[in-house]
Amino acid sequence: MTSPLQTVDAQLLHWLKESRRWRELSVWNRAQLRWRSTWATINRRLSEARVVQAPPLVPPLLIVGPWRSGTTVMHELLTAATGLPTPLTWQCMNASAFQLLPAPPQRSGVARPMDGLEISALSPQEDEFALLTLGVDSAYRGFLMPERLPELRHTLDPAYWEAKAHHWMPRFERFLAGVLATGGHAGQRLILKSPNHTFRLPALLRRFPEAQVIWMARDASTVFHSNVKMWRAMFAEHQLTPGPEQGLEDFLGEALRSSADVLNQLRTSGLPAQRWVICRQTELAARPRETLRHVMDALNLPLARPDALETALARVGQGRIDHYTAALPEPARQGTEALDRAQAEAPA
Repeated sequence: MTSPLQTVDAQLLHWLKESRRWRELSVWNRAQLRWRSTWATINRRLSEARVVQAPPLVPPLLIVGPWRSGTTVMHELLTAATGLPTPLTWQCMNASAFQLLPAPPQRSGVARPMDGLEISALSPQEDEFALLTLGVDSAYRGFLMPERLPELRHTLDPAYWEAKAHHWMPRFERFLAGVLATGGHAGQRLILKSPNHTFRLPALLRRFPEAQVIWMARDASTVFHSNVKMWRAMFAEHQLTPGPEQGLEDFLGEALRSSADVLNQLRTSGLPAQRWVICRQTELAARPRETLRHVMDALNLPLARPDALETALARVGQGRIDHYTAALPEPARQGTEALDRAQAEAPA
């Protein structure tokens, strides 16, 4: 997978330098990060100047749910089927400068470490990586310094994102405007996928009251075990410092509890049925065409590209679905039970 640290905004660099382990990095690594930060900040400002006169964003379609709940497969299939624009890997991984660069050629991709799904520069991508490198406070900072994971628990709190919306939302919107402008899609609706947006969902629905939501649901115990595997794979691939992880099970347990709270809030919010739908990962895996058709019908989304959908179905079908038999650790039990209850009470 492409490194999320191709660019490092000044705010992310400041967070990295706060760690006592910063000095344990080699002089070369520290100098390289400072150099990347300087240019990332310059490029971000140049890029943002290009979208000052961009048209207002159309309310997006948001794919949310806990990490490892099937959001990536839904993102791939829905983008292919509808033809709607979405952030791509090369844009998310080079968020400060992609507007200043030509689009890369389509090349063969790499397999994600957690499930083997192939990712290329032109694949639909989770925009959380853009927010991370643009300096927005993100749970994915933990990939870079796993020993600081307990410091990031506030990123799982929807109240934090609502209170800080005036800080992160403008930068996020300028990135999205750049995605639309770069692809020649100005004024079109975006598909946005990020499990991290689960915790931002109240703030995003406040900003975009007409947005639609697809919530991906999956057995909470499986979600927990799959997350342990995913987070440790990402630590191994991206961590800058040699420190061991701290509090991963507690962090994931809290993430599941918070996800359950957001789903309960969504279920009782009075949001009209045509504005949100819940999709079970097991159904999407077993009957992808029928399940996607149900989701698209519920949200009144047209099937614009049937051939592209067939290609995407073949691609995601090559992904691996792991099964877990290990017992749940105590820190995860409350969160998994809360999420299973919330998903059981959500409309079919």
